Amino acid sequence: MWLLTCTDYFGQNSWQWESEAQRIRYAISQMDGKEVAPFALTYRRQMTGEIGYTRQERYEFWHVFAEQALRLFGPTHEAEKSLRDMGSVKYRGDVAKFLMEMENLNIHARVTGIAWRKMIEDELPIKALRRLSHREYVDDGEWLEAVRTVI
Repeated sequence: MWLLTCTDYFGQNSWQWESEAQRIRYAISQMDGKEVAPFALTYRRQMTGEIGYTRQERYEFWHVFAEQALRLFGPTHEAEKSLRDMGSVKYRGDVAKFLMEMENLNIHARVTGIAWRKMIEDELPIKALRRLSHREYVDDGEWLEAVRTVI
């Protein structure tokens, strides 16, 4: 999605960009977070050959950058399938089995926060949801432990 946003932005402001390398530099500057920082830094240095890095051919082209970013950070077929499968998992009275199945599928789907809790809450009995609502939880792990104990 982020790559599409960049492409749209570049198309709307095409007069600002003299080369694809400028677009890539801008896109890299907008990459935030510790998961993408190593990629952003290394890609830029390999694109320009700065600080002793060997300059990589074709790294100054947007399609090469987009392909590399998608390969590393884009959703995989396996992640999409896991996410679909998570929607079909039903709670059938055994919370340990239900949560284990959801957590195993989530290894690939990587759902967190409100979306993760909502997927699980949608399958839980109302009594369990009432008990869970009496407290605030620091993170998903603490919340999952509470789910295990209230049922």
